[in-house]
Amino acid sequence: MKKSVLTALCLASVNVSAAMILGFGAEVDYYNPTASGDFNYKTTTTHFNNQSQSGYQIGLYLEHPVPVLPNIRLDFTPESSFSGSNGAGGTNIVSFDQADITPYYEILDNVVDLDIGVTFKVLEGKVEGVVNRNFSEVIPMVYLGAGINLEGTGLRIAGDVKYVEYNGDSLSDSRIKAVWNITPLVQVQGGYRYETLKINDRFDMNSNVVIEGPFIGMGVTF
Repeated sequence: MKKSVLTALCLASVNVSAAMILGFGAEVDYYNPTASGDFNYKTTTTHFNNQSQSGYQIGLYLEHPVPVLPNIRLDFTPESSFSGSNGAGGTNIVSFDQADITPYYEILDNVVDLDIGVTFKVLEGKVEGVVNRNFSEVIPMVYLGAGINLEGTGLRIAGDVKYVEYNGDSLSDSRIKAVWNITPLVQVQGGYRYETLKINDRFDMNSNVVIEGPFIGMGVTF
């Protein structure tokens, strides 16, 4: 009997220790964004008129118990292409490809959780039309994530904001979602994403663009 109890305690200890060592999660969403506003790159102008695009987004994160080192989250939005008027009776296609690298710290981790960090957004794109152009920038942003577990429901409401502003120029990327745990490891989720790119004569760009739309997908946690 004592051996059985001791064995059970040892196994429980190993499980708790493993949970404290590493936490990993992955998310994949179907994303349906719409673009509106004006985008100008090196005198090539495109006017978007609420044109939508079907695509997807991927999120990965790794958490650990070492206090000094930040956790890490990676978000990818592969090429999203939007067509719009070039102002001369023709059409341009503008494609955006985003990769976000976010080291962050957990400030709260209970019924309510709160994360803060910095995002390095790698924004790559191209303009295709009468003139073809490519652009690439790495933009540091402040990151804030929060969530609340609705006890007894299996539901969690979560959101995050990435934002930077400098001399009147700004870039924002915000999401809010509802997550439902269908098993201890698997979740389904749905939400809304809202991005703004407001730039006045920086990086050879002039932009007042909003990209927004719903997403739905699933995730796994370990």
